[in-house]
Amino acid sequence: MKYIKHSILQPIPALLLIVTLFSCTKDPVNNGGGGPGGGDTATLAERIIMDTAYGTDPKQKLDIYLPANRDHTTKLLIMIHGGAWNAGDKSEGAYTQAIQLFRQKWPEIAVANINYRLANNTNTHYHEIMNDISAAVNFMVSNKNYFKISDTLVMMGASAGAHLAMLYAYSYNNHSYVKSVADFFGPSILSDWDWYNSYNIWMGVAIKDLLINFNGAPWDKPLYDSNSPYWVATSQTAPTIIFHGSLDVIVPLYQSQWLHSKLNTLGVANEYHEYVDGHGFNSTNMADAITKSVIFFKQHL
Repeated sequence: MKYIKHSILQPIPALLLIVTLFSCTKDPVNNGGGGPGGGDTATLAERIIMDTAYGTDPKQKLDIYLPANRDHTTKLLIMIHGGAWNAGDKSEGAYTQAIQLFRQKWPEIAVANINYRLANNTNTHYHEIMNDISAAVNFMVSNKNYFKISDTLVMMGASAGAHLAMLYAYSYNNHSYVKSVADFFGPSILSDWDWYNSYNIWMGVAIKDLLINFNGAPWDKPLYDSNSPYWVATSQTAPTIIFHGSLDVIVPLYQSQWLHSKLNTLGVANEYHEYVDGHGFNSTNMADAITKSVIFFKQHL
């Protein structure tokens, strides 16, 4: 298996970071970038940096949205795309629209929209994917002084991206950078074999086969449980806001309902919101969910 090692988990030397950013930046502003020579933080301009590498694989890239007038107290939202763990991309319209909404409703927030290596039946499974998310988080934290942001994070994902966001926040958040997480119709119980072994198909592939690719093994309840937010949640789990459509035929509604109930039992701050919608929200429901997410995030920073 291919693992992420050393250098990309460390602060990037200033010269390398400058070369990396300027070689892949789509920047609408010519000054106030927030770095060496960026000027006083009170006058920093908005900056958007596209396809910044946080590792050596072509998929290990992220887009960074830095607000104007940012400083060391600026909070960061990490966004994780869905696509059944084996597809999808940060550039998809649904995610760019979500970023626009988040930035409209929370103008002070910085956003990092990340790609990661996708699951396959050979060398990329949950371990590599979670390493990528950890590497992206560490990249932003290690270079917070360059970007002029804080290391206080919130995290949001949709579908498989929501699963990854919860799994990171619940099991990989070793430095407690992530203060809360938003789950948009994400699966929380991968070991729900009766459901996933039935008729469910995603993009022509049986969901049970997608789970095998992600977990790197056929049905193995202890392994699948260990990658299930529902089963790894504890009383120390990050506050979570959950959204699900009552007409979802891909991820069963009861998984989010059960997660909500378990978090209540554990005493974890959480909210549950249900829409008459499917696996993917219409524009009205998405805008409402993002508004609720912003309120929830601010309450738990």
